[in-house]
Order: sequence, then C-alpha cells, then structure tokens
Amino acid sequence: MATKLKREEDVDVAWYASIVHSCIQEDKLHKLRATLKKFTPPQRKRIVSHKINGNAPLLTSCIQGKLHIVNYLLDDCGADVEQCGIYEVEEDRSRHTVTPLWVAAVANKIDVVKTLIQHRANVNSPSDTGSTPVRSACYMTNIAIVKYLVDHSADIHKPNINGGTCLINSVQSADLCEFLIRKQADVNAHDNSGNLALHYAIREGRLETVKLLIRHKSDYKAKNDFGDDALQTAALRGYPDIMEYILENTSQCLVSVLHAYELLGANFVDEKHDIAGGVGLWKKAMALRNIESRNPILKVLPEQTVPAYNNAREPTTLEELSEKVSEPDNVYMQSLLIRERILGSAHKDTMFGLMYRGAVYADTHCYQRCVDLWKYAFQIRHQKHDCFNHECLFTVQALVKLFWEMQLELEAGAMDECVRFEDALEVFHLLIHQIRGAKVVMSTRPVHSHHYDDFQLLLHLSLHLIHLLALLNAPPCDKITFKRLVRELVVLDPRGQDDESLIHLAVDPKVSLTSEEFYSAFPAMAVIQVLLECGIDVNSVDQRRNTALFNSVKFLTFSELHDEGILECLLRNGAHADMCNSEGDSALDLLQKHGYPICPMDYVSLKCFAAKVIKKHNISYRDEVPRTLIPFVEKHGLSFWI
Repeated sequence: MATKLKREEDVDVAWYASIVHSCIQEDKLHKLRATLKKFTPPQRKRIVSHKINGNAPLLTSCIQGKLHIVNYLLDDCGADVEQCGIYEVEEDRSRHTVTPLWVAAVANKIDVVKTLIQHRANVNSPSDTGSTPVRSACYMTNIAIVKYLVDHSADIHKPNINGGTCLINSVQSADLCEFLIRKQADVNAHDNSGNLALHYAIREGRLETVKLLIRHKSDYKAKNDFGDDALQTAALRGYPDIMEYILENTSQCLVSVLHAYELLGANFVDEKHDIAGGVGLWKKAMALRNIESRNPILKVLPEQTVPAYNNAREPTTLEELSEKVSEPDNVYMQSLLIRERILGSAHKDTMFGLMYRGAVYADTHCYQRCVDLWKYAFQIRHQKHDCFNHECLFTVQALVKLFWEMQLELEAGAMDECVRFEDALEVFHLLIHQIRGAKVVMSTRPVHSHHYDDFQLLLHLSLHLIHLLALLNAPPCDKITFKRLVRELVVLDPRGQDDESLIHLAVDPKVSLTSEEFYSAFPAMAVIQVLLECGIDVNSVDQRRNTALFNSVKFLTFSELHDEGILECLLRNGAHADMCNSEGDSALDLLQKHGYPICPMDYVSLKCFAAKVIKKHNISYRDEVPRTLIPFVEKHGLSFWI
C-alpha cells in the first residue's frame, strides 16, 4: 500500500484540486473518495486547500449545501474549517472574503452550519466588511440558522464596519426582530449614519416591525445624520399608515406634525404622482397651522426667492394655496420649496427632488428648466467644500451631458433651444474650483484609489465644457471671461493618472468615452486651439515623457492628424518633433516610420540640432550652458535620425 502512495513532491496539487472541484460540481462523493484515497493525509489536505477562482473545495461545498462532501473534506481530508474564500453578491457583483460558516449561513444550509460548528468553526468569524455569520443570516431572514447560531454563542451585538447590527438587518421580519429583542438586542443601537433599526423598518415600509420597536421603547425622536427622526422618515418615504401609527402612539409637537404632512404631500406629488393627494395633505397642514385663529403657526419663509424655482413662493393661507396649485408646474415648485424649507438645502431628499424634477423636465424636452434646477443643485453641493463628494461629481457630470445633448440635438435640427453661454460658463467656473480643491487634497494627504478616477473624470468634463464653450456664440466680453478661466485652469496644470496634461487629454480619443453618448468627440481641434491660445505648454510631458505630439502621432488616424489639422497646429505652435521620451523615441521617428509627408528641417531649429548632438555624443554640458537651457537639452534625449 505504501508503494502506491505518491511522494509529497510528486503531487500535482493544482491538477488534483481541479478534479476535486469537478467532483463537487457533479456531486460525486464516490469519485472524490477514489481520487484522494491514494494520498497521505497531509497530501489530501494540501489538495483540498488549493483554491480555484478564489475558493477551496470546502467553501464551494458549503455554498451548495453538499453536507456529505463537507463532512468528507473535514473528517477525511483535514480541510481548514476557517479557510476563507470569495463570495460574490448577486445584486451588485461585489466580492467579499468570507469563511465557510458565513456562506453556509447566508445560503440557508442549516445542516452544513451545524456540522461546521461541530467541527469547531468560529461562530463569530467576520467577513472582510466585519459582518458575522449571524448578522448576514439576519439580512437573509434565515431565522432557523439565526436561532441556532445564537444558541451556540453568536454575538448579536457586533456590528459590521458601517455600524449595522443584527437587529438593523432583521427589520424585514417582525418575528426575527422579536427573537433578537428577547435575546437583549439593543433597539437603540445605531449605525455609522445615526440610523436605528426603527429608521430602517420605516424605510422598508415594515409597519409590524415599527410597532414592535416602538412598543419596546425604540427612541422615535432619535435623529440620523440628516436630522430625520421616525416621523420625518415616514413622511419622506411616503408611508401614511406608518406615519399615522407614529402620530397616534408617540408624543409629537405640532410643528413636527405640520412638517410631516407637508413632506408627505411632497412625496405624493413627486413619487406617487398623486397631485390631488399631495395638495390634500398640504391643505390639512395649512388647516392645522390655523387651528388657533388668534395664534397661527406661521411658516418661516426665506427672504429671497430662488430663480431655479421660477421665483415661486409658498402660500401662507388656504386661499393662496388653492390658487397656487391650479397649475401642475406650480405644484412641483411647491414640493421643492417645502423640502428646502423643512429639510434644508443640503439634505439628500432636497437634492433628490431637484435632480428628479430636472430629469422629468429633460424627458419632456424642457431643457432650460432642467439646466436651472441641476445648476442650482450643483451650486448647493459645491458649497460643501468636499471636492470628491460623489453627489457633486454626479451632478456636474449630468449637467455636462445635458449640455451636449442639447447641443447635438440643436446641430441635428431636432430642437431650437441652445445652451446658454452663461450657464455653461458658470458650471465651468465651479468645475475649475472643484479641480483646484481636489488637486490640493491629492497633494497634501493620502486618498483612496477611486479618487484618481474621479479626478480624471473632472479633467475630462472640463475639456468637454471647453469644447462646448468654444462652439457657442457669445459677446466678446463673455469670450474673454471664458479665455481667462481656461488660462486659470492651464496655470493650475492639473494632471491625469499617467501625469498627462490637458493638452495630452485634448488629443486623446479615450476622453470621448466619458460616457456612451451625448458628449463631444475627441480629439477636438477647438479644444487644442483654445488651450494653446491660453498658454499651455505644448511640449509638456507625461509619465513616460511623451508629448501630446508624440501621443497624437501614435494613436490618431491620418485623417485626424492631417485632414483635421492637429499635426500642423501642434507643430506650428512650437511642438518639438524631435523630443525623446523615456525610451528614446520621438514623434519625428514615428512620422518617418509611418511615411507622413513632413520635412524635419521645417520644424527643427538649430538649438534642437545642437541639443541632439550633445546628447548623442554624451558631451558634458551642465557647466557650459546657461541653467535655463539644461531642461531644453534634456528633452532631446536620444534619437538617431541625424
């Protein structure tokens, strides 16, 4: 028998691991046993520890609930009960590092969970996001598994990295929440955004869970980071039954009640598309304001009107309200005004209302109304001074896309409405300010890798706006302002992920891929000309010491280079065709290699010749030439055409 056992060094672990995985997929335990019986226990353990596509056989078996194979791997092969693998969430395709027990709990494989715990699996071993098996089982409402894990010392109080608890994850089931509460789960534990389980239950419209939590003294006055308590959350989410239950079973001040009815009415108008229902709720709130005629509760209205809202004002009496809501557009503006007055301009639901209403206008080709609302949203979000704020980035991207959608439809003759120069210029100005702030952040403190992608997107958007503004008609004074802003951006010299300058990006076809449609095409001659007019260094180099000229010759077609005039434009504005990159290649080398009709003598100066001779023959020059000429000499590197 011993002679049949393979020596340790003879085992092709990867090969036999692939056979093991195949046996698991085919659910053939007998084939698996036959494959591994000729190996020693240490050899079997090595084989079943080998990962394919990120997972060892044990984790794969646990996901699929194949108890007999799980037991064989643990008992006969010594599989590591804690060996982590990869679990992919179907909804968002995100991938997480988890244990076999974690996946069995999520997959609702109770028998597998039991055998893993019997084999001493750590019941509280978390995923890479800090989520324990019991917490994730709560999210999947796998009640039997939750109870079994709790009976075996699972910690129901341990949150994940976002502060989410088991109780928060269980709000979809009042029975599960009740079980956890009996086990001393804290009904007032909150996540990192200040949300209690009560907030989550309301958001999901779970009335029975809301009743349970309030009966068990959940703090209905607790506010999350946006200032939403239970009543306000119910109103914002549009759940009148939950809102009425809270009103009937908790103590609320009259102002909070008024605001709740007004916000619920706004939800009816915008999300339920029930104008009559929304107006009815506003009238109910107005009647409550005047329930004491001698001491009415007045709205605190802003002194200034908002142009984006057509300078609309909120009514202060029932008569005014009836008059103002006679037209649907007036109703929509009232909805926006109500949210901003009660929630504040920076609240996410205020912003959602602005973006949603703008999108509705755009869908009906009322483009200017959309521009006004989205521009106002961008102004508000820009005031947060968070240069990498996701919502701010989303808003400016939506605006630039909208501008180009309008421009392309105008050019196609599909509409007469054009982009107003002052609108695009204002967005461009704010965008430059955002780029400046982002550049400071990236140079002064560590940032996440996705921030580099965001910064690249900001640069792309700035070029799309430059292109648009270069095409639009405007008075000379406005064009001068535009050029001053471009000059401001040029002096700022923001760089992309490969240290490419704006002139590099202007000749890069990938800039067109910022979105699938409704953006300008790159390379864009108009952008190149504006950047050069505003003083950009045509010979600036990227990380590989490539110039924009080199990249354009390498990546653009003959038509783009020659027929559109890009090559001539760059050369005419001082691009050095003989500048060498880090590999010793120059644009001139590429031009001659591809047979472009260009005479080197037309674009190479005597200074260039002298610099190239110095570099070619490795002549010592640093103490012989003025310091200002040293960078010029260095740029000419090695080239062998002379």
